Amino acid sequence: MKKISQWVVQHKTLLKTLFVAILSIIVSAELLSIAKTISFEQLATLFKETPIWRIFAMVLIGLLAILPMSGYDFTLKKMLQLDYKPLYILETSWVINTINNIAGFGGLVSMGLRSEFYGKKASKEIFSALTKILLFVLSGLSIYSFISFAAIHFFHANDYLKQYWPWLVGGSLYFPVLYFVTGLKKGGLLGGLERKFRMALLASSFLEWTGVVVSFLSIGYLLGVSFSIWEVLPLFIAAIIIGIVSMIPGALGSFDVMMILGLSALGIEREVVVLWLLLFRICYYGIPVGIGMIFFFKHIFKNFDEKYEGIPKQLTLEIFHKVEAGLLYFSGIMMVLLATVPQAFTDFPWLSHLNPFRFHIVVQFPSILLGFTLLIMGRGIAAQVKRAYWPTILLISTAIIYSFVIDFSFITIFYLICLLVIVIVSKSELTREQFVYSWEWLTIDGIVFGALTMLYLIIGVFQLPELPHRSHRFMSFFLLPSEKIWLSGFVVISVVAACMLLLVRYLQGPKKKIAEDVNHTDVQTILETYGGNSDSELVFLEDKSVFIYRNEDEPTVFLQFSTINDKCVVMGDPSGKPEDFADAVDAFIQEADRWCYLPVFYEAREEMVMILHDFGYDFIKMGEEALVDLDTFTTSGKKMRGTRAVLNKIKKEGYYFDVLQPPFSNETMAALQDISEEWLDGRKERGFSLGFFSETYLQRNPIAVVKNAEDEIVSFANIIPSYTKEIGTIDLMRHHPTKAPSGSMDFLFIHLFEYMKEEHIQYFDLGMAPLANVGQSRKSFLQERIASLVYSFGSHFYSFQGLRDYKEKYASQWISRYTLYSRDSWIAYVMIALLILDNKPIDHDSK
Repeated sequence: MKKISQWVVQHKTLLKTLFVAILSIIVSAELLSIAKTISFEQLATLFKETPIWRIFAMVLIGLLAILPMSGYDFTLKKMLQLDYKPLYILETSWVINTINNIAGFGGLVSMGLRSEFYGKKASKEIFSALTKILLFVLSGLSIYSFISFAAIHFFHANDYLKQYWPWLVGGSLYFPVLYFVTGLKKGGLLGGLERKFRMALLASSFLEWTGVVVSFLSIGYLLGVSFSIWEVLPLFIAAIIIGIVSMIPGALGSFDVMMILGLSALGIEREVVVLWLLLFRICYYGIPVGIGMIFFFKHIFKNFDEKYEGIPKQLTLEIFHKVEAGLLYFSGIMMVLLATVPQAFTDFPWLSHLNPFRFHIVVQFPSILLGFTLLIMGRGIAAQVKRAYWPTILLISTAIIYSFVIDFSFITIFYLICLLVIVIVSKSELTREQFVYSWEWLTIDGIVFGALTMLYLIIGVFQLPELPHRSHRFMSFFLLPSEKIWLSGFVVISVVAACMLLLVRYLQGPKKKIAEDVNHTDVQTILETYGGNSDSELVFLEDKSVFIYRNEDEPTVFLQFSTINDKCVVMGDPSGKPEDFADAVDAFIQEADRWCYLPVFYEAREEMVMILHDFGYDFIKMGEEALVDLDTFTTSGKKMRGTRAVLNKIKKEGYYFDVLQPPFSNETMAALQDISEEWLDGRKERGFSLGFFSETYLQRNPIAVVKNAEDEIVSFANIIPSYTKEIGTIDLMRHHPTKAPSGSMDFLFIHLFEYMKEEHIQYFDLGMAPLANVGQSRKSFLQERIASLVYSFGSHFYSFQGLRDYKEKYASQWISRYTLYSRDSWIAYVMIALLILDNKPIDHDSK
């Protein structure tokens, strides 16, 4: 006997496995035998006849029945004095208990999961505490075993049920023995548990098994089954006890066989019993564990995300956001097509499989309206606009409810619920305060909306069921359209268009531009403290907006820009403290993004290319800037022979160079304005990248002039500071068409070079030669070739090559200038925006 006992101990794992395997085979054979007696057609009919609201009620009760099990985890928290938040406890409890319900294995799975979730903060005491919890899990079942035993003896239960009294007695004894032992022992795995914790665990266990019982019985009542609770309860509890003893995960099979046989013996049809058990498995086990797996993977992902500093979460949300926007567009297009060309979904099976909606879910007009609304919300979501969130939630929820009421479809509802979940999960990606409809988005949406609208007018309305059947060929519809058809289409499209406009207007919100009026004090402080560049002085023309970056409340950098459509076009490089340029650009991009604008950086230098590359910006070369090295410049040599001849001739005619200092008299300003107007010859002045005649602007700095022998000004150029000794330049350069001698510009330039050299300035900036050496090679970037084509075609004010050739004779070196733009912008539209801004006439009356 002793040898047998030792052999059993040594091979207990093998014996346990064999026991479970043999029992599983027996149960499987019994299930197959039962299956032969069941009509699956009747089972399917019973399910279809069950009202959907009852199915929902079953699911809700099943979910609520899981909640009491969180009591174990809150008790564990108090036992080990853990500092986890309640939400974390609820989520982890749901994961642990729902997975354990499916897996079983005597509660070992719950111990392992709890050790994983809580063990890091209580590694020493965790095993002892989990063992005590595991022992109390069945205490509530023990109480129900006693109630069931009493029921079959005192409530005249069916004789069939009395055969289970030994199992119920055994279950009833579990809790009293456990409570006595744990109260008696003062230490070890079974002792040392305070009375308040024993009572808390008992309460949690009783509520857990109450939830199981209520969930099972409620499903029976909702299916319309007539039964006595005092008969079903003992059978249910006995089946659970036998299932636990069988050690089969989730008691799958053993419990079901007992319930099918037992409930059938109580006079309930087997098909009804099978449906009852199936819905119980789904509502109490399946759906809750599905939610539990979501929480489980959330926990794993959170740890993974923390390990890699939040990058996985950011990438996942970005992917979710793109999928969300794509699905909204896809849904809208499918709904419009479904109402417009329903026959296509019948004739082309692949299209029918692709479509998540059923034809009868909505009639044509609501489908058209819902489809286009989804498209607009798709655009709002794609634009990351906060105001799109709740309308999208409402729209999808309405579609879900409508599908339930009008034409229930699991595929449609599942698809819409998934879409709703994605919208909710990716809410944090909606960061913009308003919606600005960019030219790029208008182009895409215009193609989609236009194509769908025309398709509806030409085909959809023609096929509306309420219209009389037309026997003529389809082509005649194009040639001789019915007034009724076109009127119906016009009404539908008008209503849809009005709704779309209202939605777009709602998304736009209160129009706001990221603009500040020019604060002369702050701007002047920045320039005088940190310096500027050859474009900085243009800010005082006040034809552009200003963004001022403050480092610890001290203004250190400013950018000047103009807004057109959704593009904030920054003129030149930032001005101010170079060390803060990257932070200033970052702040500007973030502020622009918040209000749904995309910055474009125009005529920026290579240093800005490097900074903006880190922000994901693309760039194209816009031209070259000519610099004259004043230390090495000379008019001697063969190259300047023609220029010397012109200078000598002008000088002999009595013309001379002078630099006037502000403030200027009214007479001087009148003379300069007269020259400017004659030079313009009726043309409108332009701004943005160029200066224009403004008395306030001209009064700020010295003006270089050429005068004739009568001391009359015939040419002038205003000198603008770069606030450094490195570069000097001018802005307006104008001459009188008849009074200025030929070559007066060269005369002015040469003397300006000499003047600035005396001021110890190193370089003279001759300005840009737009599109110089841009897109000329077949190997050039496609963007640069497109830019060159658009800019060259659209500009009527420059002879680009002539300007390049003129500056070439003075330039010592050429500095490349670039335009940088977000990858969300199309280069053609960027160039159009630049073309509009560069050629926009200045309204002097508003200055």
